[in-house]
This record gives sequence, structure tokens and C-alpha cells, in this order.
Amino acid sequence: MGRRIVDASKTREDSDYDDEFIVKPEETQNQIETAEELIKLVEKYINEK
Repeated sequence: MGRRIVDASKTREDSDYDDEFIVKPEETQNQIETAEELIKLVEKYINEK
């Protein structure tokens, strides 16, 4: 999970500073899946506290 978050952050940073940055649909889908998984992990953590 950590590596996926780092990759998503790098993509976001690249898009901030590159005027011609284009994200591939597969990368976008991967980021969506990472976000959904992270949300589930955070919800699980909160519910256990």
C-alpha cells in the first residue's frame, strides 16, 4: 500500500509541474483503486478504536 501511495503522490506532483502531463487511463484506474482501498483501511482502523 505504501508504494502505491508514493506512486500516486508522484503522479500528482508531476501533473502539478508539467504543463503537458497526460495520465494514462490505466494509471487513473490504479489510483482510484488505491484510494478506495486506503479509505477501507482507514475506516477499519477508526472502527477498531
